[in-house]
Amino acid sequence: MNTSYFTRKHGEEFELPVSQPGGASGSRPVSSSSSSSNKSWGRPSSDSNDGCALLVDRTEATYESLSREAHNAGKARSAKQFTIGPVLVGRMRRVWRVLSERSRIGIWSLGLVAGKLAAEVVYYYAGIIPSEFYRVLGNRDREAFGPLLARCVGVVALAGMCKAGLEYASGMLGVAMRRELTQHTHSRYLRRGRLYPVVSGGRIDNPDQRIAQDVERLARSAAEVLTEVLVAPFLVGYYTAKCWMISGVFGPLAIYGYFVVGAIATRWAMGPIMRQVYKQEQAEGDFRFAQVRVREFAEAIAFYGGEAAERRQADGALEQVVEAQRRVVGRQLGLGLVTQVFAYLGSTVSYVVIGIPIFMGVYDDKSGAELSSLISLSAFVSIYLVFRFSSVIEQSKRLADVGGYVTRIAQLWEELDALDAEPPSEPGSGAAGQISATNVTVATPAGKRLVAELSLQVEQGQSLLITGPNGAGKTSLLRTLCGLWRPLQGAVRMRRNEVFFLPQTPYLPGGSLREQLSYPGMWAGEQRTCSDVQAAQLLQAVGLEQAACRIGGSLDMQRSALEWQQRLSPGEQQRLAVARVLFWQPTFAALDESTSALDAAGEAAVYGALVAAGITLISVSHRAGAAEFHQRRLALDGQGGCTLR
Repeated sequence: MNTSYFTRKHGEEFELPVSQPGGASGSRPVSSSSSSSNKSWGRPSSDSNDGCALLVDRTEATYESLSREAHNAGKARSAKQFTIGPVLVGRMRRVWRVLSERSRIGIWSLGLVAGKLAAEVVYYYAGIIPSEFYRVLGNRDREAFGPLLARCVGVVALAGMCKAGLEYASGMLGVAMRRELTQHTHSRYLRRGRLYPVVSGGRIDNPDQRIAQDVERLARSAAEVLTEVLVAPFLVGYYTAKCWMISGVFGPLAIYGYFVVGAIATRWAMGPIMRQVYKQEQAEGDFRFAQVRVREFAEAIAFYGGEAAERRQADGALEQVVEAQRRVVGRQLGLGLVTQVFAYLGSTVSYVVIGIPIFMGVYDDKSGAELSSLISLSAFVSIYLVFRFSSVIEQSKRLADVGGYVTRIAQLWEELDALDAEPPSEPGSGAAGQISATNVTVATPAGKRLVAELSLQVEQGQSLLITGPNGAGKTSLLRTLCGLWRPLQGAVRMRRNEVFFLPQTPYLPGGSLREQLSYPGMWAGEQRTCSDVQAAQLLQAVGLEQAACRIGGSLDMQRSALEWQQRLSPGEQQRLAVARVLFWQPTFAALDESTSALDAAGEAAVYGALVAAGITLISVSHRAGAAEFHQRRLALDGQGGCTLR
């Protein structure tokens, strides 16, 4: 058994075959959740000893050692996932590298920083105006009051416009970040050999939510944090110098010491939040999936009268979300206390900063009006320096959220990295018009052999029918022959661009009828569109002329995926999927019970159209009528054996 592959893909949630006396194979449970791993393969497992030959030649002691090492390593990795350390920093750097490769992000970032610095100049002049009023009013200077008031109105209005502009620029930066991160993820996730293993492997929960929701939240939060983080060094340096000029060395030292204490307290309070944010997003994804399932299977639920059961399950998923939210809010309480107390105590520190030189007699030569103006200016500079420090600390709450989002997105990327590092799961290149399997063994992650040491060759024109009891491994074998699954042992050779696969449940994306017939639009390196004449011929060949008339509209009328599901019956959906095969004219067509919703006459008509088109079939079917359209039959017995006739 390729132990490393199954361990990496499914963690510890499966059974490892161990050596038994007499050369038999047994199963020793490593985890009590083996059912969840079987669920990802779609086949039931067997806990009994089926007497199969050894699949892995390892001793029990070796398995115990490997299991113990994997368990300890998993705990260590889990602990590092949600702490501020090298792992999180490395993931953040990776996200930034992806963003920095796009010039649009760099332009928006530089523009935002430049705008923020320009706005800070305006904020500075707005901040020192009160000290001017103290001086003018203290001296009872009536002539200077009018121009100062006009300048105050203009500066304050300009400050408001700057703030609105910065919010716009920050929002646009978030949109650009989301676009780039999502497109980068799509380019790696939505390609052959990556989508199916990630979704079916079970290691990454809710990849759709990570792409659609977590990326958006990361981009929005990161754009807001980025502005403060990038401009903080410039502003801290400037206001440190100003504070030094007014209050001497004691002012900056007091504020810096205050910041160090606040940073340590914030670091301590921020630690537990990232894990809870991660868990909340996971619960949100599960809750969203439950709602989607209810909508997708609304008709079946109504027929069963299962609304009450669905409500209980939905309420249960909601409770998981609410409990996760409660934990996040609870963890944020400590961080909020630290950041808010730190922010409000800043004004007190500013009075200490100006109080030291006053009590030391530095400003004894100042008049009352001049001293009031100086106190106001010093308070502004000190409070603003404290504010810049406190704003950095306040970003820690957002940074904790960002850390949770980064972890979820980086985990998806790391899973894709692991798939890139594995040997290709695609079948080896074979001769044209031929699919060959040599000593192929297909097994579940629990070690139960579904098909053992199968060798066969499917030649063009020699269609193959695969039959057997439920759970015998018919679909698993078909997936292996088509390259979706890697065989446990042996080799499959074929030309991937010669095989078109049809699952039992047709996939109907949103789009026009023309696009449905020619889906996926590009296949075997060829991009084609369906002409009006071809569309009419295809619909007639699969018996969909009346359905097309009933649906109405032109061939190019756009419809949503939900509308296609509602307008076409299950049988009509299967007929439409078969029409795609006829459009692309592959050498082989793999049909996984793809006519199960058709009656006998409809199934015969569909098979007849495929055979008449010269397409060689590899079909999984329980119906006896399918046999007449196939030259050979492979019967699986459900115990790992098979008979080829």
